[in-house]
Amino acid sequence: MILTAVYLGCLVIIVIGFLTAILITLSAATILIVQVPFVPTPKKNVKIIIDQLNLKPGQIFYDLGCGDGRFLIATAQAGASAIGFEVSPFAYVKAKLNIWLNRSSAKIFYQNFYRQNISNADAVFCFLMDVVMPKVEKKLLTELKPGAKVVCYGFKLPNWQPSKIIDLNPANKKSSNIYLYLKK
Repeated sequence: MILTAVYLGCLVIIVIGFLTAILITLSAATILIVQVPFVPTPKKNVKIIIDQLNLKPGQIFYDLGCGDGRFLIATAQAGASAIGFEVSPFAYVKAKLNIWLNRSSAKIFYQNFYRQNISNADAVFCFLMDVVMPKVEKKLLTELKPGAKVVCYGFKLPNWQPSKIIDLNPANKKSSNIYLYLKK
């Protein structure tokens, strides 16, 4: 009986390890395709960014490449309809778990945001990389309604003029900025 429990415990550990290895491998392969690694926004900056969006209950918020879901959870807590897209298997599973653990109404989809219609967005957040920002900018320009807010963390849109730039650490030239845009 004890030996069976030990074998079962070992089997569970092996299966979990195997599934974790698969998720990490798939996530690494995803980086090669989408050119954006999973790097979470520091928790201390989440509130600053959410405050900039000034979301009202019922407004629609999209997080493009939502990582672990921290913005989805925070905006849903503020009363917004929070929707995220993620293609990294590891980040997606982590976000699903975080949303479930927080009993959040946020929704996450294992889908490429480029293929999704976000025209009903009141606000959009993205923490991506400079290499993809021209394509993101084109999508936002094409789809967003006038007055929609866009917050980019770390990397700005190449041709839009931000209505506000927040320098999170002026003493450190390598620190990230927050870029706030308003769709005209």
